[in-house]
Amino acid sequence: MQPTEQPHRPPVPGQRMLAQHFQAEWLKLRKRPLAWGLLGLFLSLLLLYLGLWALVVALHEGTLGGVRIAALRPEQLEQIQRQLSLPGVFGAVLGQVNATGGILAVLLAAGALGSDFGWGTLRVQLCRAPGRGAYLLAKLLALLLALLVAVLVSLAAGTLVAVAASAWLGLPSALSARDLLALPLGIARALYVILPYLLATLAAAAYGRSVLAGVGGGLIFLALDVSAGSLGSLGVVSDLVLQMVNLLLQPNINALVVANSRSFGLDQSVLAGRLDMAALPSPLQATLVIGAYCALFGYSAWRALARRDITGAQ
Repeated sequence: MQPTEQPHRPPVPGQRMLAQHFQAEWLKLRKRPLAWGLLGLFLSLLLLYLGLWALVVALHEGTLGGVRIAALRPEQLEQIQRQLSLPGVFGAVLGQVNATGGILAVLLAAGALGSDFGWGTLRVQLCRAPGRGAYLLAKLLALLLALLVAVLVSLAAGTLVAVAASAWLGLPSALSARDLLALPLGIARALYVILPYLLATLAAAAYGRSVLAGVGGGLIFLALDVSAGSLGSLGVVSDLVLQMVNLLLQPNINALVVANSRSFGLDQSVLAGRLDMAALPSPLQATLVIGAYCALFGYSAWRALARRDITGAQ
């Protein structure tokens, strides 16, 4: 008896394969409790951050029960008041996105890729659409879309806080068309700043084939990068040393974060005295250097995923 031949399944076109992977990745993110938990945690921390600054201003001005504690210099008070009113609250929210939000994004990325190895869903998904590069790109796009939604929700929450704080503390608010036009660029910058950490985490999770490897690799890289930012003080030695230091990731991250703050009338140097604005690279250099790190980490993640055997649940 001749064996029955299985019908030949034509290969899935590249664009269709990417679309299939993206639909699967977006569905998994929407159904994942971790994503909603991290969003709730970030919103709670953001509201706590803005609420504490509002309390500080209220105590400084004696608005809270007549108690007055003047602990701020005039320029510090002005900057905090700007963060609690429109449009400065946009810069404050985006700054928190690139601070606390970066850590939570690492956890989300590690869980998104590492759990596919642990649960065995990666093998099933690649059997249906075998393009590993398309899978990794779809994973990254789904993560960026989730972060975009989180940023928009955070900006909406920050706007409500600014309206309430302005009414309570009598802060001036002036939202212009220029501020609204600057908002998409600010959001793009904030996501671009997070991108290298996402890719580094995906690379670590792919090499270690686990959530733990992704979390450990992403957080260790984040900690080392932030520590390397302290090397900026070496720039006073010579211009050559400053140029070498500015090839690290952290000074270029700081450059775009500062540019975002300035777009909405904030001055980071007032509240962060140790940050030397003159030593930071230009926004153009920052964009190019961050792009180079993204390419390096993206290639590392793809290479780790492409060269590893995909097994079932671990």
